[in-house]
Amino acid sequence: MKTFGRLLSYSLQYRKRFLLGILFAFTTAVLNGISLTALIPLFDSLGNDPSKRFHLELTLPEKTIIYQEILFGEDTLDGLEKVKRALISIKLQINFFTKDMPPRDVVLYLCAAIFPLYLMKLVTYLSSVYCLATAGYMAIRDIRQKLFEKVQRLPLTYFYKEKTGLIMSRIINDAEIVAAVISSNLRDAIINFFYVITHLVILVYLNSELLLWACAAIPIVILPVTLFTRKISNSTAKFQEKLADLNGHIQEFISGIKLIRSFRREDWETLRFQEINHKVFRRTFKGQFYLQMAPSLVELTSSLVVLGFFALGAKFIYSGRFTQGEFMAFLLTLLFLLRPLTQLSQMVGKVTQASAAGKRIFEIIDKESENQANTGDLPFTGLKESIVFDNIGFTYPGTNLDVLRNIQLTVNKGETFAFVGSSGSGKSTLMDLIPRFFEPSQGNILLDGVDIREFSLSDLRKRIGIVTQDIFLFHGTIADNIEYGTVGAKRKDIIRAARLANAHDFISKMENGYDSILGVRGLNLSGGQRQRLVIARALLRNPDIMILDEATSALDAESERMVSRALERLFKNRTTFIIAHRLSTIRRVKNIVVIDNGQIKEMGDHEQLLAQEGIYKKLNDSQFAESDEDSE
Repeated sequence: MKTFGRLLSYSLQYRKRFLLGILFAFTTAVLNGISLTALIPLFDSLGNDPSKRFHLELTLPEKTIIYQEILFGEDTLDGLEKVKRALISIKLQINFFTKDMPPRDVVLYLCAAIFPLYLMKLVTYLSSVYCLATAGYMAIRDIRQKLFEKVQRLPLTYFYKEKTGLIMSRIINDAEIVAAVISSNLRDAIINFFYVITHLVILVYLNSELLLWACAAIPIVILPVTLFTRKISNSTAKFQEKLADLNGHIQEFISGIKLIRSFRREDWETLRFQEINHKVFRRTFKGQFYLQMAPSLVELTSSLVVLGFFALGAKFIYSGRFTQGEFMAFLLTLLFLLRPLTQLSQMVGKVTQASAAGKRIFEIIDKESENQANTGDLPFTGLKESIVFDNIGFTYPGTNLDVLRNIQLTVNKGETFAFVGSSGSGKSTLMDLIPRFFEPSQGNILLDGVDIREFSLSDLRKRIGIVTQDIFLFHGTIADNIEYGTVGAKRKDIIRAARLANAHDFISKMENGYDSILGVRGLNLSGGQRQRLVIARALLRNPDIMILDEATSALDAESERMVSRALERLFKNRTTFIIAHRLSTIRRVKNIVVIDNGQIKEMGDHEQLLAQEGIYKKLNDSQFAESDEDSE
């Protein structure tokens, strides 16, 4: 219930709307109770014995005396007794008014009187639905928004460990379960709660002895709910886990569809999906079975209780302690209560479902955000002197493997440094420390002599541009993708950036030019074209620090030549870091750093490193040997 209370607190942020909905719900229940009790004279008037139709045929003075005794006779009466006597006074007024009427006129008058009650009830019910449901849906809107914002601030290591589909399941599926419970289900529960309270008061008025029997039967009615609550909770948790697995598998399948077809693994993937889908089916069935079983058993036990009351009511009528109108009102009220009681019993299971889903949502919301503990607020207006890597070491969280060790390096403003080494040597990890995607396990990175953690993270990343081999383009226009990250850029600036990136010519040949729509990840363009769009995006942003992570390794010779020209423009007047796979692309770079096993092993220009006949020369000879084999 603690988790559900936290979910409910989001609805209570809209307190006025929520409380107004509760008030309308209470009014609806009262109006419904009045409409049921108003039927007593109707059923009494249909009886054969006029003496039993009206208990009190009084003169006006006698009636006045009884009203005074009922309403003002005892100041010590409790609230429930006063309500009961007020209801008796209303009945006396109705009886006095209808005592000389034929049954047909009584029916017509009562129908005319009850119709406005039902009309008012409809208005208050719809008002309650509007207030409570909108408060709930606005709450789930806020939860989804907070969840999305939190996901954006989570450390990158979280995304390396979790499937994308699992995260999507939290935002979509779990949030949808919570949405149904704290909006429409909660609205019905509040209205049903007031139905139960107000109609119990009516039953007290009609016959308190029968009500005592009803209270004794309550444990029998709610027993199925207690039996199935734990099963519902466990089943819901497992169902959401399986559904998250299904989402994750589908997302992975769509992303790798080309690879799957290349290796002819369609049949195998179909079998994998069939297995996961079957598990979802089993969990769905079990969850729904338990959800429906509990209220069905409640309905069965409630029906047995009503049959018992039917027998007791008949006994009271024959003994003269009930008129048939009172009995019918009691029975109708009791029958009416079955539906609210059944729905309230279902609410227990739904609250359990929402709590299980809410727990998974709050697991993400409560995670520590990226760099939450060590983010300063100093403004970073650009690099003026140097970047210093002071004895940097790094270990991925949850592992004991040292990815970087004792990195000591000084990079002056405007210099270009290239980093080479075998796969897994730590090149990309070192570069990820500059925009603070990760924090060093030891040592510091100094910008102009100031620890990088002292600067505002937002200001820092605004001054850093990153171009990687793994290109990401959004679904949208070419102009939107170039402009991404540079809010409010003018079209002429976008075109200038595209020209500098050697992208303007192929953009102009497209049907709608810069307004052409790119497909998902820009797969309707070639690799070289996508890479040049990313470079144009970086050029438009005009960053002080550039990081190029194997930006040309997957391109053909022609595309590489055009991209390299664009990159040369990108290097000008910037401090640039290049992670190189092809050594041919960095021969002109004066500062080449060789990293091996997380440490700097060699440093110098191309000729100096070849002369050392160390790791760099081996890499160079290996690549040229591969080139010679390819040419043969």
